[in-house]
Amino acid sequence: MKSIFPTMRANHRLFAAAISLAAFFVSSCSSTKAAIASPDKVCREKFEKAKKDYDKGHDPDAQEKLRDISVNCVGYDYAEEAQYMLGQSHFRNEQWIEAETEFQILVDHWERSKYVQEARWKICRAAYLQAPSWDRDPSLTQQAIERNVAFISDFPTGTWTDSAKQNRDDLVDRMAERRYETARLYLKMDEPQAATIYFNLLLKEFPESKHVPPARIELARAYALLDQFDRARESLDTLQMDTVRATPLREKISLTQKWIEKTQRKFDERRQSEAAEARQGKL
Repeated sequence: MKSIFPTMRANHRLFAAAISLAAFFVSSCSSTKAAIASPDKVCREKFEKAKKDYDKGHDPDAQEKLRDISVNCVGYDYAEEAQYMLGQSHFRNEQWIEAETEFQILVDHWERSKYVQEARWKICRAAYLQAPSWDRDPSLTQQAIERNVAFISDFPTGTWTDSAKQNRDDLVDRMAERRYETARLYLKMDEPQAATIYFNLLLKEFPESKHVPPARIELARAYALLDQFDRARESLDTLQMDTVRATPLREKISLTQKWIEKTQRKFDERRQSEAAEARQGKL
């Protein structure tokens, strides 16, 4: 009598092979389906996954997925939304350079996007928040000023225009402070001629700055040190014509006027003494 075990083992092998074949067939079908899935569907699925991470605040994962969409799904409607979310994800994490870059891509590629004004504003804000204090390299500050000025020009009555004006004014004041402190430094170093150059640059470039009134007083002192007393008085007279800004400095203006008069008297006395000595030497 033949053993039934070989037959059973054979049957088992056949059954296992059938299972393997079926699994292969299913896998092949799945692969085929994935391969023939439309790009729109693939991109939409990517977007839904990215949005889920974005909404949950999982920003590193969201940023990776959104960046993939921005590169590989540009031609689809939700690519614009993905680009906005990518910029916003960086912005809310205070990643200013990356936020500025991603929002700029949105502005450049989707000129008619509903997000353009907001993106432009956040570019301005990111630039503002990267601008250093007055005593550092002013190139980023100047760039931020230009961005905010352009925004105000393009959106004069926009939602974020008032905020952009505040940014601009603060940035301009940093540049003015740079001029002011440089001039004061020269004055302390007993270099009044150099001080007058920087004070005058401040008056020319930033006439609305809060540093203008004290600069005019310091400029008057610098001119007096150079024995240019008429110019010194002219600087104070110009300041006094602006009564709103001059009033809080009335006492300082008065003290400076007295100091100029005293300095000129000493100058006149010195010249008279020198002239007398010169006459005496001729005798």
